[in-house]
Amino acid sequence: MSANSTAGDAAHTTVPAPDYALDAVTVTQERGPDRCTVYPTDADEETRLTTWLSLDADATCDLATMR
Repeated sequence: MSANSTAGDAAHTTVPAPDYALDAVTVTQERGPDRCTVYPTDADEETRLTTWLSLDADATCDLATMR
């Protein structure tokens, strides 16, 4: 499926790349799954506490293999 294809009556819209970069860190847990946290690279410490996304590390995949 190309970026300009349609699904039913709705056209696929290409979203421009964001103008910020993200960083990720994986933390090994003693109990439970390892956790990967993604946050804005240029965020100050206060923003890092509120602007982030965490997920189980085994739910991630290598970007190069997905391209």
